[in-house]
Amino acid sequence: MTRIGLLVIILFLLTACSSPDIREASSLESADGPVNQSGEPTVLLSPPFDLGAGFPTGEVGSDIGKNELREGQPVPDFTMVFPDGQTTTLSDLKGRAILLNFWATWCGPCRHEIPLILAQQDEHLTDWLVLAVNVKEPQQKVEVFAEEFEMEIPIVLDPKGEVVDLFQVRGFPTSVFLDSEGNLVATWTGVLDEAKLVQLLEASLQ
Repeated sequence: MTRIGLLVIILFLLTACSSPDIREASSLESADGPVNQSGEPTVLLSPPFDLGAGFPTGEVGSDIGKNELREGQPVPDFTMVFPDGQTTTLSDLKGRAILLNFWATWCGPCRHEIPLILAQQDEHLTDWLVLAVNVKEPQQKVEVFAEEFEMEIPIVLDPKGEVVDLFQVRGFPTSVFLDSEGNLVATWTGVLDEAKLVQLLEASLQ
């Protein structure tokens, strides 16, 4: 076999084994999230989930690399918008540890994870605040999901992906833990199990 023939075969194998770019996932997405081959929205992934296994949306983090947030350092102040139109800033919430949980209604691991987060919030009502950050979905769809899961926690809308960009979120779910002073404690990309959630929660409360 000639050298040219060998090179062609090697290049073919390398191409076949390479991971697709995260942004190529957007080719099967609609405004309401990923769709199947027939064009219908679909919920991704089913339990059991591997710890930390998230789904790369291909649509978030357009400014990845612009910000370099470091653990133990303050997070830049930013504004959050609630479904009723009211706003708050991170600096307004100092005094309580915070979990920013980035999610979407079509994300299977998010549906699995949210009940665990709600249970922990119920146990830490005075010292820990969960903000459920929904990214680029219609408000009506978010409200239906919130009712289904009885999400008695503040929901933040991020229609332009600005909060996602700040935290360089690459997939759903992603959980960002902040201490009571607004310092970054940890970022967990993918689904949390109860043990990991409690571990990171306790770290944010120290």
